[in-house]
Amino acid sequence: MRVMLRILQSRLLAAGLVVALAGCATTRMTAEWRNPAITAPSLKGWRVLVVCRAPDEAVRRGCEDQWSNQLGARGVDADRSYSIPGFPWASPDASDEMMAALRASGVAALASMSLHVSAVAVMSPGAQVGVGVSAGGGGGYRGGGFSVGGIGITFPIGGATATQNLAASSSLMEAAQGTLVWSGSASTPASGDVLGEVAALTQITIEAMQKAGLI
Repeated sequence: MRVMLRILQSRLLAAGLVVALAGCATTRMTAEWRNPAITAPSLKGWRVLVVCRAPDEAVRRGCEDQWSNQLGARGVDADRSYSIPGFPWASPDASDEMMAALRASGVAALASMSLHVSAVAVMSPGAQVGVGVSAGGGGGYRGGGFSVGGIGITFPIGGATATQNLAASSSLMEAAQGTLVWSGSASTPASGDVLGEVAALTQITIEAMQKAGLI
């Protein structure tokens, strides 16, 4: 009987895991906030500076290009921080250094996005997946796979490629006073195309800002 219960528990956990992974299979907003004290006008007609923060310079510049292009397609004039020599892009949005640089640039608003890799690695191509139940909790990597909450997932090692999900935290700040107008978080499923993930994150974030009446 105990063995049958363990088998049933394993199957239920595996089914729940499949549902959870399926729910993460699309790029989506995971959180969003709008300052209720501000009735912000549309960004159309404003000059916006775009700042992306990423460990890789190529990804950072690609991200700023995506923001500039996608905002431009919606009638918003957007400058890239990498086009300004010596711009302190790594400084926090409301820091004295950033505020001084924004005032010097003459922009009306700052749109920023910070990119980071999620902790869960997915191996592709995804062949057989083995699910095991243990009493331990937490998550981490194991040989050939990873574990989450006592569930062990095993992937084939030979010829497999590790990919990771990207997530982004974004904000829109009014430049004159440094007032936060809007902020949001988004995540995208694992892919071998990092810039494609960045483009998807940028698109869904800008669409969320548009739905909030900011564009």
